[in-house]
Amino acid sequence: MSGSCNFCKIVSGENPASIVYEDDNVLAFMDLHPANVGHTLVIPKEHWETIYDISEKVLSNLFAVVKRISVAVKKAVGAEGVSILQFNGRVAGQSVMHFHVHVIPRFRGDVMSKLMGAMLGPTGFEKAERKDLDKIARKIRRNL
Repeated sequence: MSGSCNFCKIVSGENPASIVYEDDNVLAFMDLHPANVGHTLVIPKEHWETIYDISEKVLSNLFAVVKRISVAVKKAVGAEGVSILQFNGRVAGQSVMHFHVHVIPRFRGDVMSKLMGAMLGPTGFEKAERKDLDKIARKIRRNL
């Protein structure tokens, strides 16, 4: 646990989040700046900065959860597909230095389609309202 890490503060309950899923090792919650409605982050509860650092056991467990979240998100928002993104290091687009996976529902012609060609990180999106995030989190939970 890192005292200055925003994701560690979510894990500890110090910072609020719209929780989608939680077990002993993994937490999934709505992204505050979603690329599309239903954009969910999946993180290990233990602080690991990048894929270079994370243990294979933790990574394996986390990606099993990513799969479950992906299926639930797709159903919950009626997406045509889902992009799974993970960045390592600031130069690669990692903005929070706590290992995390983006589960982004995709729709034909969405803004992500325009960005994917340039492989831009999911930053610079409009901040969503907590009530909207909570609503979609409940919807995704029902589909787990």
